Amino acid sequence: GTSIKNIFAQCLGKVIASEVGGLDEHRLDDTILTVKKPSGLYVNVDTYTIDGINHAKNLGLVQSNVAEVIFTPFLHETAQLFDTNHRGRLFTILRHPQDRIISLYYFLRMYDSRVKAQTLHQFITTSGENWMVRTLTNTMIGAIDETHLNAAKEVLRRKFLIGLLDHKTESFRRFEEYFGWKIPSPYADKCKNEIFYFQWHVKNPHPNPMEDGQGDGESSTIDAEIKRMNAWDIALYEYGCQLFEEQGALFL
Repeated sequence: GTSIKNIFAQCLGKVIASEVGGLDEHRLDDTILTVKKPSGLYVNVDTYTIDGINHAKNLGLVQSNVAEVIFTPFLHETAQLFDTNHRGRLFTILRHPQDRIISLYYFLRMYDSRVKAQTLHQFITTSGENWMVRTLTNTMIGAIDETHLNAAKEVLRRKFLIGLLDHKTESFRRFEEYFGWKIPSPYADKCKNEIFYFQWHVKNPHPNPMEDGQGDGESSTIDAEIKRMNAWDIALYEYGCQLFEEQGALFL
């Protein structure tokens, strides 16, 4: 997520609402402002927490027309920011749940001592499951089943322009065309390509036990555990790949 935010803010010059602008002294601001960061301009709200989203609503984030792109993991809570005169359009970049979980583990190990003390297998079994389906259906606790999967599929189909991390060049081309985003200069294009094709791969380097283990016992156990615990998310990802292919007809 950080790399995409940096492309929008740093390369395309968009004003972003995410968790970045609402940090530190701006957390309790009583009016909408822009905050200059090394990567670009951010609105002084935090759309990565429920309290932050409620605060953004009270400040009239969307109605201020300051933010050009909003990033958030809370779809349903963020919907309250909009009204009949200020509507949003949704886009996402999907990543295979297996890759996402393994990458998240190695990323959190750099900052979280609790995760650093865990093995990958321990992290998989204690960090929750089926995050995408739960988020899209607003079912963060309790059991979920195929009914939730089908509801999540319908949300993706009806609401989202789909991007895939494995096809990020084509995904971003579609975003640019759909939203009318223009690369403002040769520098901006170079900036985007630098993040896309170089920084992205070195930002969170880590081993992939599915590839490095060559089918040994440990990697097989990890693979089986991820598939067991995240079967609904894997099914949703596969459906998202199907939608990505179907939406391609809109961009011929």
